[in-house]
Amino acid sequence: MKYLSITFLLLAFVFTSCDLTVKKNGDTKSTAKIRNGIQLKSEGINVEQAFLIDEKGALIPEGNKINVNQKVRIHLIISGWSEKEGKVFLEASEKAETSDGDIMMDEKDLFKEYKDGISPKDAGLLTLSFELTRVDKIYDYFKVSFRIADKNDNGKYVEGNYKLYL
Repeated sequence: MKYLSITFLLLAFVFTSCDLTVKKNGDTKSTAKIRNGIQLKSEGINVEQAFLIDEKGALIPEGNKINVNQKVRIHLIISGWSEKEGKVFLEASEKAETSDGDIMMDEKDLFKEYKDGISPKDAGLLTLSFELTRVDKIYDYFKVSFRIADKNDNGKYVEGNYKLYL
């Protein structure tokens, strides 16, 4: 059964939200603009903003309530990736599971088509998408987890998760 589809997009979008303290590299002094209950952990990377938007670029309201067939994108504004010959080489994965622990999606290589790397500007504005296309039963929530890592520096990464509700 096909439950969802996933796409990777590079998207330029600016948003201002309230400041929240995010634990980064064991340091709680970092301040980032994080919305939608997104949980983040990073090493060697500066996450400036993280929030959820829909397909048209509108913010997903706090509470993360969505509809079936509504595409949800996590938008990350990030800096600190390593450059090699003017390009950034990233690897990314995304996984979605139900509140019962059923795996709905497990994508391990979202950047496989970018073997020649991406521009540092594009690497600073990353968007990962999730779309729930069918529901066979009602779950308490859907948890989407992701990890983006620097292929040029194994110590640099950002990972996190967020929950969506019907």
